[in-house]
Amino acid sequence: MYGRTMVLAAACALIAACGTGGTSAAPATTAATTPTTVIATATMSGNPPATGATTACATASLRVTLGQGEGAAGHYYVPIVFTNTGRACTITGYPGVSYYAGADQHQVGDPAAREPDTVRTLVLGTGESAYAALNQVNVDNFDPAVCQPVAATGLRVYPPNNTGSVLLPEPNARGCARSMVGQQQLTVRAVAEGSGPN
Repeated sequence: MYGRTMVLAAACALIAACGTGGTSAAPATTAATTPTTVIATATMSGNPPATGATTACATASLRVTLGQGEGAAGHYYVPIVFTNTGRACTITGYPGVSYYAGADQHQVGDPAAREPDTVRTLVLGTGESAYAALNQVNVDNFDPAVCQPVAATGLRVYPPNNTGSVLLPEPNARGCARSMVGQQQLTVRAVAEGSGPN
């Protein structure tokens, strides 16, 4: 009788211990977190939009480069690429472009004329790019007495709606030292999505 009582007591103790352990353990489902749903919008890369107001892209937050160019019948077409290195920002309109030369980086001839184009406002996320198509005319095809062609060091580019510029060296660049009525050495289009037409 004594032995049977001890066995029953031990069994009860074991059941009680198991019940206590089961109560203290947190159910596995309570530790899981609810997944966050991200809704993509129509940005250029499909990235989620930045929160809050988006400001205009400043020169300091843009990496400005020349893309792959191609020549045709006395013209050289090259994209000027603006890549955002900062937070999301907007870019719209035309860049300012001109030739520069010399240690003083003086302007050579007239700045780029604006070609009629559709003006778009683009939102650039970090690492995204927009470009402006630049047309460089072979100035040696102009009347040299009117153009007075000279060597240039490269291009000075003002990103749209900015007063800060970037210098882009360009080997073999040449511009007209004089202004020419009715003829342009440079023309530029408004910014478009991507890094070039190709």
